[in-house]
Amino acid sequence: METRTLEDWRALLEAEKTLDSGVYTKHDLLIVRGQGARVWDAEGNEYIDCVGGYGVANLGHGNPEVVEAVKRQAETLMAMPQTLPTPMRGEFYRTLTAILPPELNRVFPVNSGTEANEAALKFARAHTGRKKFVAAMRGFSGRTMGSLSVTWEPKYREPFLPLVEPVEFIPYNDVEALKRAVDEETAAVILEPVQGEGGVRPATPEFLRAAREITQEKGALLILDEIQTGMGRTGKRFAFEHFGIVPDILTLAKALGGGVPLGAAVMREEVARSMPKGGHGTTFGGTPWPWPQGWRPSVT
Repeated sequence: METRTLEDWRALLEAEKTLDSGVYTKHDLLIVRGQGARVWDAEGNEYIDCVGGYGVANLGHGNPEVVEAVKRQAETLMAMPQTLPTPMRGEFYRTLTAILPPELNRVFPVNSGTEANEAALKFARAHTGRKKFVAAMRGFSGRTMGSLSVTWEPKYREPFLPLVEPVEFIPYNDVEALKRAVDEETAAVILEPVQGEGGVRPATPEFLRAAREITQEKGALLILDEIQTGMGRTGKRFAFEHFGIVPDILTLAKALGGGVPLGAAVMREEVARSMPKGGHGTTFGGTPWPWPQGWRPSVT
C-alpha cells in the first residue's frame, strides 16, 4: 500500500518537471495509479484514460493476467541475449506467426515502434541491395534517425538533416504518384494502413493493393507499419487483412505488449535470410518478458 503524503507526491512531480530533459511539455498533474481504463492523480481525482499510453495499454492498467505473467517471469528469468534461446521467446514467435499469414514467418524482436521500423529499413536494403525509400506525406514512422527519414512532418525532420537518403514522399492514396515514385532504385515502400498523425486517414483499398502490385513489379519490398493499427485496432487483428494483401515486412509495437515494451518486425523468410549474421542487433529486444498467456489471441 502506498504511504506517501501529498507533499511527497508534489515533490516528485517537481522533480520530474525540473530534472527532465525538457523535450516534453509536462502537465501539472501526477498520475499515481490506474485500473482498467481509469487513472487517479495524487490528489485522488479520477480520470478516464483516453490516451492509453499512445495505444499501448490496450488491456488497461492493472490487468490481472498481465500482472501475473510479468510477476511470474520476473521471478524466473530477467534477461538473456538472443544467442541463447528461451521458452518465452519461442512461445512468442510461435504464437505471433500463427495468427499471421504463413508468408510472414520470421520475427526480429525489438522494444518499440521506431526500432521495428529501423529494422525494417535495414532488412529492405539488405534484401534488395537498393537505397531509396518511398513514403507517404503526413505519414509517421518514428523519431530515430532512420525512421525519422521516412516520417513526413518537416518540424520533426528539419532540425536533424541530413537524414537517411534518398526518400521520396508521395500524397497518400495517390496511385499515380506511387507508380511514378517506385523505380528500379527503390528498396521499399513504407506505408501505414491508417495514418494517425494529426488525424485519422484510412488507406483506400485501391491504394494499398496498387502498392502491393507496384512493389512486386519493380522488385521492391512493401513495409506496412501497423504499430498503431495492429492487434485489433481496426476490427481485424491486423489492418492489412481488410485489403486482401500481405506485406513483405510488418512492423508492430504499442498494443503488442499490453504495456510491456515490445515490438517486432515480422517478415518473409527470404527477406530475413538476406541480412548478414550480426547485421542488426538489440540488447533488450527478445528478452524473456512475456506475451501474457491469459490474453494471447486465439490461433484457431
